Amino acid sequence: MNLSYIDLIGWIGFSFIITGYYLNAKRKLICFFIWGIGNFIYVAYGYILDATPIIGMSTFVLFMNIYGFYNWNGKR
Repeated sequence: MNLSYIDLIGWIGFSFIITGYYLNAKRKLICFFIWGIGNFIYVAYGYILDATPIIGMSTFVLFMNIYGFYNWNGKR
């Protein structure tokens, strides 16, 4: 199996995102940081692929991660 560096970037972002989901299910606050890193990687991945939907969705979810972190932390 021959993965290109572009595929590798996508898989790394995916790994961070699913790890964030797992940590969220375990009610660990760090999940928001892990999700944020994964979504930031996906924004870059979308830019490399010139895929506007990936960029838009990942940017939106990144801001939702920030919003969720502040809500979990009791800061508004």
